[in-house]
Amino acid sequence: MLSGRYQPASVYWFRGVQGGGFGPRQVALEEEGTKYSMATTNAADLDGDGDLDLVIGDTSGGVFWSRNDGDRKVPRFTPRRPLQAGGDPLRVSHKSDPLPADWDGDGVLDLLVGDEAADVVFFRGLGGLRFEPGISLFTRAPVGPRWGYTQAKKALDPHRVIPGYRVRLAVADWNADGRPDLLVGNCVEGPKPEGAARGATVGHVYVLLRR
Repeated sequence: MLSGRYQPASVYWFRGVQGGGFGPRQVALEEEGTKYSMATTNAADLDGDGDLDLVIGDTSGGVFWSRNDGDRKVPRFTPRRPLQAGGDPLRVSHKSDPLPADWDGDGVLDLLVGDEAADVVFFRGLGGLRFEPGISLFTRAPVGPRWGYTQAKKALDPHRVIPGYRVRLAVADWNADGRPDLLVGNCVEGPKPEGAARGATVGHVYVLLRR
């Protein structure tokens, strides 16, 4: 199990053990200084060398990767580096959650990236750590490196699919039709107790079936 941390933005690894459960926490990737925060993490073989690298989100909306210079049993991760899309930094509006998956079924890893505005952006993979510029799955609007949070919310509002904010992603063939579906977790404000200024933050999971 991998888990990112808000601050410092380190990434932790809990090794699975025989019979179930996990071993003690290990540091997979240290925070380098204080320029990152809210690390969200998934793993995939981005460079095609047979082991798992890290894909890491950040409060800024940027998406980074960390190469595994070790192997699957004894990983050793290099400092994070920004990914690019169409020659520009790969970025969403705010608080990115990147998920590597072959979304279009062409055998090449793509990136789906959730953001603070509750959008999901598709970056088509071209192989060799190259990606096309992003397209919102919900609005079909192009998402470039200067796409801001206010722009994202305004574009999304008439096309809102997931309520709330700060979505997290997973991909699975939920209905067993041979196509990947999208699972999205969100944050929303829950019921406000009497006398409270606001309700506690709660979340839900939505299943979006592929059409």
